[in-house]
Amino acid sequence: MTGDKANHPAKVRVAIRVGVTGHRPNRLGNADHAGLRHQVHNVLNLVRETARRISNEPECGYEASGPLCRVISPLAEGSDRLVAEEALKLGFELQCPMPFPRDDYERDFATPESRKHFRDYLEKATAVLELDGSRESAQTENHAYENAGRTVLRHSDLLIAIWNGERAEGRGGTAQIVKEAVQLGIPLIWIRAESPHSTSILVAADSGGHRQIDVAELPTLLDALLQFRDSAGAKSSKGKNKDPRKHYFKEKRHTWTLGVLFRFFTKLTAGLKPWPLRFRIKEYEKETKEEWNDAWAASPTLPPPARHQVEAGFLHHYAWADKLANHYGNIYRSSFVVNFLLAACAVMFALLTFVDEHHLNQNHQKLWIGMELGSIIFIIVLTKVGRTQRWHERWIDYRLLAEKFRQMRFLFLIGRGSISSPTREHDSNQESGKTWVEWHFHAVARAAGLPKGEFSGPYRSAYWRLLVGYELPSQIDYHLRNSQQFHKVDHRLHWLGTSLFFGTLVVCIAHFFDQTGSLHVTLVRLAAILPAFGAAIHGIASQGDFHKVAQRSAVVNQRLDSLMKQLEKTQGNLSSEALGDYAEKAAEIMGAELIDWRAGFQEKPLVYPS
Repeated sequence: MTGDKANHPAKVRVAIRVGVTGHRPNRLGNADHAGLRHQVHNVLNLVRETARRISNEPECGYEASGPLCRVISPLAEGSDRLVAEEALKLGFELQCPMPFPRDDYERDFATPESRKHFRDYLEKATAVLELDGSRESAQTENHAYENAGRTVLRHSDLLIAIWNGERAEGRGGTAQIVKEAVQLGIPLIWIRAESPHSTSILVAADSGGHRQIDVAELPTLLDALLQFRDSAGAKSSKGKNKDPRKHYFKEKRHTWTLGVLFRFFTKLTAGLKPWPLRFRIKEYEKETKEEWNDAWAASPTLPPPARHQVEAGFLHHYAWADKLANHYGNIYRSSFVVNFLLAACAVMFALLTFVDEHHLNQNHQKLWIGMELGSIIFIIVLTKVGRTQRWHERWIDYRLLAEKFRQMRFLFLIGRGSISSPTREHDSNQESGKTWVEWHFHAVARAAGLPKGEFSGPYRSAYWRLLVGYELPSQIDYHLRNSQQFHKVDHRLHWLGTSLFFGTLVVCIAHFFDQTGSLHVTLVRLAAILPAFGAAIHGIASQGDFHKVAQRSAVVNQRLDSLMKQLEKTQGNLSSEALGDYAEKAAEIMGAELIDWRAGFQEKPLVYPS
């Protein structure tokens, strides 16, 4: 991570994770072991050299400290160890997810020499994850191998499979993991288990199934995985391509803000206490650390090394994305409130000048004209600055990025990753391909690596308490408050805007029956000012989209509450796989709401009130 991380969002190193699956020695009888090693070496070397090339590119967007190449291997005898050994020779990191606790897993290795090699590999590994598989029956044992294979897939960017090409004969075998890798869109480097060990790449086909391509295409696949390419929509007004990552990595910490009007306006409208107004902004990482400590306090038995690893991997990135999203969101939303209210005020100032011009002295007339002119100029300047500084786009992108990192606080601890669908995250004007948000999130997730430790009974209980004691309740409470507040805001703004409209009707009727004309000036003013402010109120309500925000939060609140009740009934008596499924379900609910939120606000940039 870059040394300037206190002043800007940090970049990360290029990281590439190569998973491995393949046959054990009993199914490698027709292999030429020297030839097989040569093929594995060539593939891994091609991965390393491609990562180095990308890392050396000036505009790659990564930290300039060289690539981090990592092999993910369960270290079973045969293919797993062969790939791990060749990877270590080339300077790869080794990380090991195992189907059972290590003492139990050693029972798979028949000879003392094999067990010694296994322990030697573990000493060289930078992360070892001991899953909670069981040998109670053949079925549970196969399921443990299956879970280990899926853990490899979750933490792999591409997969080396030393495979004979035969169909799956049971759960957790090489053929099943190969099939699932292709279904997940993970490029699979297939090295045939029989001599002469021809090699190709299996990728998902558009029509379903898979297709083979030459291994020489691997650098192209890695480029698509690791590089960020500007879309056709990411262009400046002069037609030049612009890279939104540059803006993000150059962001500076804001120590104060004027974007407090939206919070004041909505809380006051909802009948809540709007004070105190927070103009000062705390130090990003310090405030975030305090927030995360609240999460850890809900599960004090969660091992400190696990907490430290997730903080080291994600806290800085979440802190910057979250606080910047708050900053730009508050400025953008405060700006459209100001714009609509000032537009109504401009009408009022014009009426004060025009209707009673014979009763105003010249100084008063200039005052109202100046106020009207000042309002219009302020609206124009504020809108221009907001568009130039991209407050709206920054808010949306940074909030999406922050929520992805927020999910990783609990997903990482159970060996899972963000599951938000990237195809739903594209900007409306963007070509297919990953957004910069998705690119940066996955770069950080790859660099974070595999969680370390053992998914033992005490660990699973501590993780369960984290979910039911903080992660789910905090989001349930947030969305409940959000739904209630913005439902009131929407209802009261609608009532106020409608009242002003019908108030205009009353004024017109009164004007019609004003026989003496004594109220003429006042009624004319009211007949113009009331609908102007009514339109401003409706404009704020439309731009703020309070009804849909409240509606979405109500749905999320209900779905998360239902999920938590299901989780509470288990009393924590769950496997790590089941806990991971619950965690992913929670992330899916949160992610779906976030994508819908983005789709709604994407079409609401800062505009001139009309």
